[in-house]
Amino acid sequence: MKLVSVVVAFVLLLATCQAAAWSKEDYEIFKLNDKIVEDLGAGSSFYSWLGLENGPKSTLQEITKAYRKKSRLLHPDKFSGKSRSAQKHAEERFQRLSLVGNILRDQSLKKRYDYFLSKGFPKWKGTGYFYTKFRPGLILTAFGLYLLISAFQFISLRINRKQDYKRILQMKEVIKSQAWGGSIIPPADGSDRKLYQEETGKSFVVKVDGSVWIVDSENNDALVELDESEINVNPGFKESYLFKFPAYLWNHSIGRISSLAIDTSVVYHKPDSSNSNSSDTKTESKTKAKKKVQRGEKKELANGTVVYARPSKGRK
Repeated sequence: MKLVSVVVAFVLLLATCQAAAWSKEDYEIFKLNDKIVEDLGAGSSFYSWLGLENGPKSTLQEITKAYRKKSRLLHPDKFSGKSRSAQKHAEERFQRLSLVGNILRDQSLKKRYDYFLSKGFPKWKGTGYFYTKFRPGLILTAFGLYLLISAFQFISLRINRKQDYKRILQMKEVIKSQAWGGSIIPPADGSDRKLYQEETGKSFVVKVDGSVWIVDSENNDALVELDESEINVNPGFKESYLFKFPAYLWNHSIGRISSLAIDTSVVYHKPDSSNSNSSDTKTESKTKAKKKVQRGEKKELANGTVVYARPSKGRK
């Protein structure tokens, strides 16, 4: 339902943009057309009022001749013996006829009138003119949905990254607190503390510098640091569908043939971390780990928590 609401809002935005492009002359044409339809009935047009059977294809000579003929019939002098209301109505109708003649005899204004006559006139809705039914074409609709989906994907990506970042920070604080007996100060003896969490089914090692490492039981108990800085909380344009989809189409069509493929790789430079590993830790990690866990690998704990981890270069 939210997506439908956004699509409707997008369509209304397009209609509003169209309304913003209307000129003063366009509004005068809208008002005059409303008066003609109100006076002569639905389906009436400037051409039908003048009796021009060729409609928009009528020549300037035909328009001028028809206008003069109608002017003689509707001249206010012909209603001099009528009631005051009838005379007023005749004067208003004659003024509208004069405006119609000016529009149809002006090529620029006639072109604008013909455009709205074929596409449809907007309706007055309280504060302005709006189209009661806006029907974008298939291409426009598809492009609009593509933009909306791309925007949602990019916003969702940023939100999820930030949530993952905060989740790892909170997890590290909980693990440190449990490993250090509820204290925020590391052990006085400077030793590492190992902790097993029943809820996650994982073992962790908390080093004296405050860094938290997960014990990878599937990789010979190698240590993998829980490092929130591995998460790029500010994804770039290359990670959005707005870039990925066109790049994919190009690389699997023209790019493959012409060898001009678009580079879709994303390079993330992790901020400098204040945590550093000791040389003895690096040595032990190299001898114990048989498989390397790539930096930035996503790992899911038993409780469903997703973390981003980097390989330990050792443990004591």
